[in-house]
Amino acid sequence: MRALPPSFTPYGWTMSTAEAARIAGVEPWEVLRFDGNTPPSPPPYARPETVAAALEEVQRYPHGGFPTLLDAIAAYAGVGVEQIVLGAGADDLILLCARSFAGPGDTVRVLDEPTYPLFRIASWLAGAEVGDDDAVVTFCCRPHNPTGALGPVPGARPLVVDEAYSEYAGDTAVGLGGVVVIRTFSKAFGLAAARVGYAVADADTAAELRVRQDPLPITTFSAALALAALRAGPPDVHETIEERARLADRLRALGHEPLPSHANFIYVPMDKARERYQQLLQHGLVVRPFEDAVRITVHTPEANERLLLALEQADR
Repeated sequence: MRALPPSFTPYGWTMSTAEAARIAGVEPWEVLRFDGNTPPSPPPYARPETVAAALEEVQRYPHGGFPTLLDAIAAYAGVGVEQIVLGAGADDLILLCARSFAGPGDTVRVLDEPTYPLFRIASWLAGAEVGDDDAVVTFCCRPHNPTGALGPVPGARPLVVDEAYSEYAGDTAVGLGGVVVIRTFSKAFGLAAARVGYAVADADTAAELRVRQDPLPITTFSAALALAALRAGPPDVHETIEERARLADRLRALGHEPLPSHANFIYVPMDKARERYQQLLQHGLVVRPFEDAVRITVHTPEANERLLLALEQADR
């Protein structure tokens, strides 16, 4: 087995809701997750009848894949169906791009670090090193994770742009030459557990990615949910955007300086960030900690107020 580099660090999930509940001394349903950047409630199309037809044919492979879903994604993205590559969430497609563009002895560039750790992990798993010189491919988040910033599209080519939060930003790199855009149904569409994502690239690049992809990267159940999501129309994110602004104002009133965000989360620089994380955890509130900041998913107004109260108490 090929050895991983000494600097390799596997992806680390945050603690389970059950563990957070144990630490806080509450029931699991009382725990509020502000760390996953997913909607607080399931979407209306996530119901048993959506997957009923798929369940009736669970003993069969979906021969020919999912052409109806591909057509719907292409229409949503405004591109030809030959430009779409399906994946089991954005993570699957990041791994696919890394092993397609890079290999042992190559260098992969990751912009604006600290950022989504899977870019580095995917590069290492492909056998490549992460650096800035003579990179064979460049990865970036836009909007940036974890800050929520929306900078210009980098000029590096080939470029892989993770647009997990594009619906909240209203901006995209789709259509730019030499760019592979990766999107997901996990965020604005509210289907994180279904594991559906897609990449958009020029037709030749998409074809090369597909031959390197798993034969069937998603399930019939996931495909049915994603298709139902698209048939429901573009996700309505205006309430999240409005609550994002309100939450940022409330954080400023508490003396914090959250960064401007174009996503469904807010990055809040603060001293003793990991200590604040632990204090909030005692209240059953799970945020994403960094060395000098916490990242807060925009939740419901009621949940956000519970977080703000606990944060105010911790700041005293």
